Amino acid sequence: MRIRIVYIISVIWIAGLVACKGTGDTKQVGLSQFDSVCTAAEKLSDSGRSEQGMIMIQEAYKTLNDLSIEDHIKYFTTSNVYYNHFSQHDRSIEIADSMLAVLNRAEESRAVAMARIVAYNIKADALFAKGMYNDAYNYYFVAQKLALDSKDSCSLRTYTYSLAMTLYRQQRFQQSAMRFKEAYAQSQPCAEDFNLFYFKQEVLDNTGLCYNALGKYDSALVYYRMALQYIDTSRGKYTFKLPVVFEAAKAVVYGNMAEVYVHQGKYDSAKTLYKYSININLQKGYTNSDALIDQVKLADLYFKTGDVRGSKDVMDMIATELDTIPNARVEMLWHKLMWRYSEHVRDSLNGFRHLRMYTIKNEEYINAHKDLMETDLDMRVKDLEKQYRINLLTKDKKQQRTYMVIVTALAITFIALVLLVWRNARRSRRNLKLLTELNNKINEQKEQLEDALEELRNKEKDKTRILRSVAHDVMNPIAAIVSLTDILFYEKESLTEEQVHVINLIREASANSLNLSKDIIEAAEQYDDKTMTRENTDINMLVARAVELLNFRALSKRQQIITKYPAQHIHASVYKDKIRRVINNLVANAIKFSYESTVINVVLEQVGDKVHISVRDSGIGIPAKNLPHIFDVFTDARQAGTQGEVTHGLGLSISMQIARAHGGDIWVESEEGKGATFHFEFPVSGE
Repeated sequence: MRIRIVYIISVIWIAGLVACKGTGDTKQVGLSQFDSVCTAAEKLSDSGRSEQGMIMIQEAYKTLNDLSIEDHIKYFTTSNVYYNHFSQHDRSIEIADSMLAVLNRAEESRAVAMARIVAYNIKADALFAKGMYNDAYNYYFVAQKLALDSKDSCSLRTYTYSLAMTLYRQQRFQQSAMRFKEAYAQSQPCAEDFNLFYFKQEVLDNTGLCYNALGKYDSALVYYRMALQYIDTSRGKYTFKLPVVFEAAKAVVYGNMAEVYVHQGKYDSAKTLYKYSININLQKGYTNSDALIDQVKLADLYFKTGDVRGSKDVMDMIATELDTIPNARVEMLWHKLMWRYSEHVRDSLNGFRHLRMYTIKNEEYINAHKDLMETDLDMRVKDLEKQYRINLLTKDKKQQRTYMVIVTALAITFIALVLLVWRNARRSRRNLKLLTELNNKINEQKEQLEDALEELRNKEKDKTRILRSVAHDVMNPIAAIVSLTDILFYEKESLTEEQVHVINLIREASANSLNLSKDIIEAAEQYDDKTMTRENTDINMLVARAVELLNFRALSKRQQIITKYPAQHIHASVYKDKIRRVINNLVANAIKFSYESTVINVVLEQVGDKVHISVRDSGIGIPAKNLPHIFDVFTDARQAGTQGEVTHGLGLSISMQIARAHGGDIWVESEEGKGATFHFEFPVSGE
């Protein structure tokens, strides 16, 4: 599959839309010289001489004066095409930052706003290619919000396309196909130009790839044929482009169609299309990397149909081409083919050498994509959206507080005026009328204050509903996944070791997501006497039971939990299940962040009229910079356990909420590398 080609090309569309006055070092009128340089450089790139084209544009950008905003953006987007093509992702990040700096100095307009969306997408793409997925999603999200605010689907399509590409890399082909089709629909209202044409044919082809991966071969062929027809009908509209652009695009589609024919058993048709695609895209200036992939597939098809000699000839060609067209994935697959061939001709020594190289390359490939495969994209997008909404609610709350202060100050001022008027009312009826008017104004201000307070309460309720809705929406499908993986796991005798390993990974990830959903619902609960009933509870027994249930987890890490109780049993009026939840959280965290064969101390005592519970471990401790934030909701101050255990950062926030609902508190004493002691305290009386 062609990774990100369409976006590399399509970002240039913004240059034709920019026409605005600049400030600082930018001017209003574009230069025809720079336009002509860009056109000449594009022709060089189409003919396979992209480096010469880039040098030409860079020299023009350095030497020409009075560049317009349009010229600046043309330079930035064209430079990104070059750097992205050669995987110089740090340079792409620099380009995006420079582009944003220029746009921030320009006079704001719709075209500048659209260019800003492109800049954020460029930076997100580069971060994603570097494996910095969380940072990339943040910038994609910013681009999406700007696109939504602009109400321009042409801007939004790049964000949708980015999500589709990520889902495809994660092998979530059904969701990827839906996103590709969504991006295609968003591009329909856009003004027709060459870059839009290239975007749409690319999306049609990628949709076909998704259906091919899903085994829906008829659907895949429908989209491949749509892509070919669209290329043929659009070709005459763009006579200024070299034929190589259209021929290379069609050759890629033909190569993808050949893979469908292989699945359908149409081997002769598949061979014909593979050869056609390879002959086209091996030429200089064409899609060479795609041709290499098709050669691997053709060699595999020859081997599959018994033409071992034909397979070896193609493998020899691949070996020669890899010297000038490096491709790690093709090299890995070539070693696999050579291993099979060596085994076929009984050359065990060479076979072992190629098998060893294939294993090494395959492990490198898997490790390089491990973080991406483990990233829950839907959850990450929902988290960003949720955090965005929470920020909006927080901002609204701060504004409401400001309004309350202003209204209160006004009310006090008016009260002072009323007293002054009342004192002088005895002297004049005119002053009495003024007093009446002022009283009316005070009543009006009071009503406004009550409305503001009611709106603030509604905002708080909306936040809670959002949290619950998001968590509930994801719990059922995740629970279904857990159940399905359990079924598969119990039939593991019929599975390979690798399949069992993958199922275990799915079970673990699903269980973590389910626990996170439950934590979110817990965090959204409101703790007050109206919704829950306090019970007179034996705290000694409550602590003992909680520790007993967690002992098995401690034993799995060869840890010992030592519990110290007071001589007299402590009884307190509490929300029993909530207190148990806090104890479970603190002891479970101690187990998670402690090393094997260590001791965890749990101490219960009564200090005055308060119950005091401390949990001390000898684990990894908490960095000083994280200490102020560990009790925050959705905190970033999260650490993995000593055996890589996943943590969501909600447990301590929920515990703090429970402690405050009891009129108590939670705090921590810790030094990084020397363990931590958590203290939980609440009143005995429950008042």
